[in-house]
Amino acid sequence: MDKGLRRTILELLSSMQGREIPQSYIHRALKASKSRVSEILKELESDGLIERRSIGRSKIIYIKKGITEKTIKHELKTLRLGIVYSSEYLFLGYFTNKMRDKGYSVHVEVFKDGLDTTRALAEGEIDLALSPLVSQLYMYPLYKSYRIIAGGMTGGFKILKSPNEEEGTVVYSSRISTMDYVRSEYIEKSGLRGSVKTIYFKYPDLVSNPNRIKGYVILWHPLYHLFKNKGFQDLTSKTGISIGNCCTLAASNIFDSETMELIRKIYLDSINRYIRDPYRYLSYYSAVTGIPVSVLSDAVESYKPSPEVDIQTIRGMVSKLNNGLPDNTIYYEALYTEH
Repeated sequence: MDKGLRRTILELLSSMQGREIPQSYIHRALKASKSRVSEILKELESDGLIERRSIGRSKIIYIKKGITEKTIKHELKTLRLGIVYSSEYLFLGYFTNKMRDKGYSVHVEVFKDGLDTTRALAEGEIDLALSPLVSQLYMYPLYKSYRIIAGGMTGGFKILKSPNEEEGTVVYSSRISTMDYVRSEYIEKSGLRGSVKTIYFKYPDLVSNPNRIKGYVILWHPLYHLFKNKGFQDLTSKTGISIGNCCTLAASNIFDSETMELIRKIYLDSINRYIRDPYRYLSYYSAVTGIPVSVLSDAVESYKPSPEVDIQTIRGMVSKLNNGLPDNTIYYEALYTEH
């Protein structure tokens, strides 16, 4: 066994006592082989210094308190940020530029599905995620490897009724997402519970062809642009449904409190800068997502800033996520508390 690498791993873990992190972070931070890192972690687990959990093909490590090696700080300078395909994050140019000024390069990866984005964060494939708040709450009890550190935007969704609907027997929505939460709220408020069937999709499966939709469909910007001039009735304003946060910023537990605070501060400042000049980075965002600038210009009016995490929205989502198993309080642990 490589004693030098073992010592380095212990020093790294000493800075994360009491936290749960993806195992994949360690070999990435130390630029060591996965197999050698895995062998050493197995030994540390036998020594009672850490605990490991397998979730699918991923492993989550809990670092017990009391590791006594000298603490060292391995600071990542290239951060991987996952976002959902959406027009929601038009402030992103401000964020990546300011992070670069602080010495961090932010690589943005676009996902098709909010749940997949959150899972990538939980399993260490990315370091930061802008994904649906409800997805982050849903995944947290299983992984507990990240924290929700800031809000983002609100709005940007539509509830549409097909001209081909047959007494509204079907509702199309993305799974465990803001759209799913809106779907649940709409069904409850409209008295449709028990009389409709939900069909979940991933972009661009069903929604790429509006002619295939029979019933209701709940979509976000820019996807609902596909339904313009297709005869769909917009029911959004009639429902009175509003959400404090759509997607929120979550960060991996690999960050220490100082770095977490820096990311949060720059992120919130980026939203404030966006409020003053929302059109500045549309071309940048278009290059990242492939969404035309003309469509993004429309999104400026569709989404409204909601930079802080809205506790009322969390309560509403938590009430729909479970019926007491696990205990509701675990979801509130996902919230990052400023030090």
